[in-house]
Amino acid sequence: MYKRQVKRILERCGGSVHGLVHNTGGGVTKCLRVGRNIRYVKDHLPDPDPVFLLIQREAGVEWREMFEDYNMGIGFEVIVDPESAEEVLSVADSFKLGAQVIGRCERGEGEKALIIRSRFGVFRYP
Repeated sequence: MYKRQVKRILERCGGSVHGLVHNTGGGVTKCLRVGRNIRYVKDHLPDPDPVFLLIQREAGVEWREMFEDYNMGIGFEVIVDPESAEEVLSVADSFKLGAQVIGRCERGEGEKALIIRSRFGVFRYP
């Protein structure tokens, strides 16, 4: 689905790309499958599409589980050095894709972790 876009990103930023994550099954926690000793901090997530608000409300699912099970509108993530982020956004824009920086990576404390800071709360995985 993102083959052409990823190809162009790799052509322009190859050595700066450290991971590619297609957020299906595993929601926005799927990044935990990539890398070692990394703390992923996602603190600039866009508001989820209305369908996710509906699912959460009607099913009574906790927000922590929503981020773990659903992609919450984040279809694909490129883990890249900060100095290449603008180039990745430029590629996305050239394909008319909505894209933004949603967070950052920090050195972990001996384990992989994900911290989500959203208007629905702060959640730590695993």
